[in-house]
Amino acid sequence: MITLQSARKYEELLTGEVEPAPYEYATMFKADGFFARQQAKKRFVLLKGVDAKLRRVLRAGERVYYVTSGTTVTIAEHFFVGWMANYLNMRALVFTTERVLLVQIDGGKKKAGALVAQIPYTSLASVKSTWTGACRIKLMDRSQHHFVSVPKADRKFIADFLADIVQGTAAPFGSGARPAGVENLCPHCFTHVPGHPAACPACTGAFKSPNRAGLLSFFFPGIGDWYLGHRGFAVMEMLSSGFLWLVLVITPLLAPADPEMPPLNAGYWGTVALILLAGHSLDAVMTRHFALKGHHPHGPAPAGGMPPLVSPAR
Repeated sequence: MITLQSARKYEELLTGEVEPAPYEYATMFKADGFFARQQAKKRFVLLKGVDAKLRRVLRAGERVYYVTSGTTVTIAEHFFVGWMANYLNMRALVFTTERVLLVQIDGGKKKAGALVAQIPYTSLASVKSTWTGACRIKLMDRSQHHFVSVPKADRKFIADFLADIVQGTAAPFGSGARPAGVENLCPHCFTHVPGHPAACPACTGAFKSPNRAGLLSFFFPGIGDWYLGHRGFAVMEMLSSGFLWLVLVITPLLAPADPEMPPLNAGYWGTVALILLAGHSLDAVMTRHFALKGHHPHGPAPAGGMPPLVSPAR
């Protein structure tokens, strides 16, 4: 019997004896034409990468119609973080029978990360494919989320798929009877946890502190990102900051005095202090900003806290 993980190409899931799974393969891998088949191959790789995570997040009876990937990046994130903002914001967009799941993924390997959020269909106000190449989702709390790097064919499917759902659930903004917007889920038991508490009230699983992440990065850039689990990004930050400290502070202090050169005065050290303070403060703010994008698990899941895998019967 063919399973998702044993299949070598998506066509195997559309023919033959396939293990029951919570995925609508016929909808997900419908591909007419060369370019559509190439996109189906990418969705196949993505689904295999997030499969284990999804089977724990999905509720009983919940099924997945479609999956694609995208990233949300603001102008400020691009300006202060650069291309790494795309990597930190990369998500798998999973459209189920009940909600849109946002699963953090590794931009290169398409493997599932720790952060998981959801957008209940009742929170959707509008969904459009914009001329700039983004998929714009507007929510009942008036917030907007622009997912870029979403393939054009996938953007069209998403807009068409959600059109009737949006019309059927539309309500006045701020009605109070509907969920407000994006809801962060506990990375241990996958229940909705509002705000940013120290632990999940449902399973008692601990979360990493955004404030602590910011303070660590203020102490030395990169340490807070290492604490959050952004290891590659953290190493680059620590190397860059270490080089800055080496050039501006350590080398001048260790260099032998040159009688022909004037000694470094208070003005120089004041300028260096301002540069380092600005750099450390900016990194602390951005680290805390990315820490607030979800609940980062702190330690293993508590005993009995992890939900069971979705069985084929469900």
